[in-house]
Amino acid sequence: MKKILALVIVLLVAVLMVLTKPSRKAHKEAMMAAVKEYVAEEVEGKFGKNVLTSIGKGFVTKTVEVALSTKLKEHDYLLLNTTYINLDGKEKLLSVGMFGHVFTFDKDMLRENLEEAMKDKEE
Repeated sequence: MKKILALVIVLLVAVLMVLTKPSRKAHKEAMMAAVKEYVAEEVEGKFGKNVLTSIGKGFVTKTVEVALSTKLKEHDYLLLNTTYINLDGKEKLLSVGMFGHVFTFDKDMLRENLEEAMKDKEE
């Protein structure tokens, strides 16, 4: 009886994961929120709050948004999905989505990947 109950619970969790898997749009929105937070902290930390930093933040945010729109790819694993960006032939993981939530990078990983993306764009 315990094995059947455990199996039913596992199946219910699997079905829940399939039904609550975030969309590509949710991944992009989560990434943009993380990017905006990162850019605001970096710019305001170095230059303070003023009109020029607001313009700069807007420019950087828009540039990243355009890059994500064109380069963001998704892997669907039925129970969860991931998004990544292809830089120099290597896939860089950006986010993991499951149970209706998108988990993104920490700030250090975001900084590293944004710097690589900007280098890639310059070339």
